[in-house]
Amino acid sequence: IKLLKFLQLYPNAVEGHDIGMGGNEHVNQLINVVSRIIFETEVSDSINKSNADHAILFEAVNLVVVWGTTCPAEMLEGAMRILGKFISVREPNIRYLGLMTMAKLAQIEGSVEGAKKHQATVLVSLKDADISVRRRALDLLFVICDTDNAERVVNELIAHLVVADASIREEMVLK
Repeated sequence: IKLLKFLQLYPNAVEGHDIGMGGNEHVNQLINVVSRIIFETEVSDSINKSNADHAILFEAVNLVVVWGTTCPAEMLEGAMRILGKFISVREPNIRYLGLMTMAKLAQIEGSVEGAKKHQATVLVSLKDADISVRRRALDLLFVICDTDNAERVVNELIAHLVVADASIREEMVLK
């Protein structure tokens, strides 16, 4: 976990290297390790191991976010898939982090379409009991809203405005 956090301090580590094309061997190994974490890590049923699995996956996804467009497209898609699972779990802390990280990932060029696939789950998160989860869902909706889905998102927000807490109503109207 600490190594993944440390690598986030060097966002240009993979930039300018021919990943998978005989480029820098160390960069290719790094990409391989992060890819294996993203594509092969399964979250355990055990509470303690589950927390460790989530922490490792979140840091790997955060590393992909930091690398941005220099990262292979498959890794961006894999990170979005993981976050899609995270925003669907019952644990509010994982949903919160998943929504927040998905909003960051969706801002990377070419990633917004992957986030739009989870729009229905994000809209459900607007009704969450936890106000912080509702705020992160609102932030993510703001990021993924465009001309293609604006009508549906705005209609959902207007319908939800009637039942929303006063604490989030103003933020909904402003966005």
